[in-house]
Amino acid sequence: MKRQIITIENGHVTVPDSVGMSIAEIADLLGIYYQTAKRHIRSIEKSGIVGGNYSMNCTVEGQEVYPDYYGLEMIITVAFRVQSAKAKMFRRYIIRKIVRYDVTETLILSLQNPMLN
Repeated sequence: MKRQIITIENGHVTVPDSVGMSIAEIADLLGIYYQTAKRHIRSIEKSGIVGGNYSMNCTVEGQEVYPDYYGLEMIITVAFRVQSAKAKMFRRYIIRKIVRYDVTETLILSLQNPMLN
């Protein structure tokens, strides 16, 4: 599967179907320093909330093995931890997608089952 990255250009967020981004790409996407992105990613991994893609390349740091690429779940988690203009744009994009999906899902369910109304 080909690895693709999320982009934010002129305030427009593009999320491909198959996301796989390095720490440097995540930092660039969210407009933060590499070390800031790395610190948050390691903290998230350590907590067990989200992990990376271990099926691709990995890096060994001391006695730990870390994936080189992370998916959409990690990127969203980092975006909600950091404060930057790009992170804010990305968070708004994610929230709009969730709300739009939730509203659509609710409408579909109410049309399928009129007893719920």
